[in-house]
Order: sequence, then C-alpha cells, then structure tokens
Amino acid sequence: MIVTRQANKQDINTIVEIHLERFSNFFLTNLGKTFLKVFYKAFLKKPAILLVIEDENAIKGFAAGSLHNKGFFKKLLLNNLLEFCLIGIKIALTNPFALKRIAVNVSKSEENNIVYAELLSIATLQNKKGYGKILLEKFQEELIKQNCNFPISLTTDYYDNAKAIDFYKNSGYEMLEIFYSYQNRKMYRFIKKIN
Repeated sequence: MIVTRQANKQDINTIVEIHLERFSNFFLTNLGKTFLKVFYKAFLKKPAILLVIEDENAIKGFAAGSLHNKGFFKKLLLNNLLEFCLIGIKIALTNPFALKRIAVNVSKSEENNIVYAELLSIATLQNKKGYGKILLEKFQEELIKQNCNFPISLTTDYYDNAKAIDFYKNSGYEMLEIFYSYQNRKMYRFIKKIN
C-alpha cells in the first residue's frame, strides 16, 4: 500500500540516500552526506515541508519545499543553526568556494519579486507506480491544508530534460520564465496556481 506522510528525523538517512542516487552530479550532493543530513533535517520545521512516500513499508521518495519563498533559506538556516555552523566550518576548511556559492544562491533567491510556495526537491526511486505524480499532488494538498494561497513554483534544467519538463507540464505547471542560475546554468521556472 502506498502512503504519503510528513517526514520525521528517522527518515533523514533514507532521504539522503535517495538524494545521492537521484542527484549524483548536483552541487548539494558534492557537499556530502553530512551536509545533506543537516540540510534535510532543517526541512522538518515550518515554513518548510518535507514529505515521504512509502510503499511496502519502505520509503521510495521525498518532496521538499517551502510555504513561502521570501526569506526561506534564512529561516531554513535558523531552523538548524548550530548544525549548519558546524558543517559550514568543515566546508570552509575543505571547499571554501562552496560556501561562496551557497551565499550567492541564497542572495539570488531573495531577488525574485514574485511570491510563491516552492517545490525545491522531489526524487523517487525508479518505479512504474507513479510515485513522482503522487508526491507532486500530495505536496500541493499539503500547501492547501496549511492555508497557503500562493502559486507553486519549481525549477528544472533547460537542457536534456524532456522527461521532467513533460512531467511538470502534464501535471498542470506552466512555464513562467527561462533564467540562468549559478555558473550560467540555463533553467526553466514553472508555476501552478492552486486556488
């Protein structure tokens, strides 16, 4: 039986393993397991949302996002300040350019004038049961349940990403803009009204 629920601390290790499998070449992945554990643990507190999908009593995927994009990453940092500081020291010693990139990404996220809820990460183990679609719908339901009246935003790569782009379009998302993120990475921003 497939169940979707709020994540808890015991789920973090599995969420990190799924992240590592599905996002092997992404920036956050390169920061290591310890960083990812701290990162996803911070999503357990508002204004963040962290959902997992279970099938046959095992976690098969997750969705992480925010109720509101304005100031979200600062709030996420405060949700787990001590652990972020400790992991930040380690990153500063081993990969100082990564800290600069994190700071740039956080400041860029503050530049957007549009207010929206945001799906920041969604990943499932490979399956033919529609876990991704179920998670996307449950994320939207969670926003409605928490009285969020903003549209949902998500970003995805522009190049070599037809399957994901079609998935979001078929789920009711519309292309809002094409933009360049860090290191001139070309991206789509999709948006969907929920009310």
